[in-house]
Amino acid sequence: MFKKLTAVTLSLALAAASLVGCSNVKGTNAGAGTTAAASDQPGGGQTASTGQKYKIAFIVKSLQSAFFINMTEAAEKCGQDYADKISVEIMAPQTPFNIEEQIQLVEQCITNKMDAIVIAPCDSEGIVPAIKKANDAGILVVTANTKANGGDIVSYVGAQNFDVGYSLATALFEKLGGQGKVILIEGKAGNSTSEERAEGFKEALKEYPGIELLASQPADWDRASAMTVMENCLQTYDQIDGVLTLTKDMGLGTIEAIKSAGRDKEIVSMTFDVDDDVISALKAGDLYASGNQNEQSQAYIAIMTAVFALDGYKVDSSQIMPITVVTAEDFQ
Repeated sequence: MFKKLTAVTLSLALAAASLVGCSNVKGTNAGAGTTAAASDQPGGGQTASTGQKYKIAFIVKSLQSAFFINMTEAAEKCGQDYADKISVEIMAPQTPFNIEEQIQLVEQCITNKMDAIVIAPCDSEGIVPAIKKANDAGILVVTANTKANGGDIVSYVGAQNFDVGYSLATALFEKLGGQGKVILIEGKAGNSTSEERAEGFKEALKEYPGIELLASQPADWDRASAMTVMENCLQTYDQIDGVLTLTKDMGLGTIEAIKSAGRDKEIVSMTFDVDDDVISALKAGDLYASGNQNEQSQAYIAIMTAVFALDGYKVDSSQIMPITVVTAEDFQ
């Protein structure tokens, strides 16, 4: 179901893309370092009238994660829908979440004179020098899913990660009736996505004095690592009432550990992102709920944002995607 772009998601993406927050007045885009009319720069003058297409690189963190596979399929769909105007090249580090390889991909885009780069940075700080090089080369940059901490970014398309953590934590604490002991399993240390979600979680925690945070540990967005972290927590704590993981791969590893320990009836589990495996876990009762951020729409809209900017339209500096918390009832 979630391995292909659904009609509902595509409709949302198309609607949002048509309202992507661009001005009707063409001109220089303040963050792009180029203009749509500048024929001596990448992207300049490459309109339908010249018969040339915009070359857009779509760089994700991994092609071994269902989440990012969903994003790339949506990016490919966008390229197909606007094949007369754009050419979309999918790129990802061979080693999942490897920032050094991702930097090399950006440098490859510069060599290949891409018109725009849409990127989900593996490391929000580490990617900055590469983005600045792309800026200097006149290549427009849009971030999707994860922000960059510097460089000239035309727009960020994705969730407000603080709100993700806050919303999921609130849903978990409410399910526990405002009382209980919980575990938070974070992503990768130093990653802005993980840090902002954890900050949102901890802000919600302040509003529930009856909730005790037993442990907050990173698991590098990895299923096996999350399983190990949860196994250690299960051995350490006799009472655990709830656990929240900040992405679904870690969530699936966590519930595997909980079930193996025979404690699935006593622990409420929640995670973030939705795919077929998550839906199955929700229906089986292994997960109570998960957050949905519409990664397909993020990808589609991010590419369309780049296209609008290349055409010379001013676009909003951020396109924030709504977050919904879903349970098994939403998939009956």
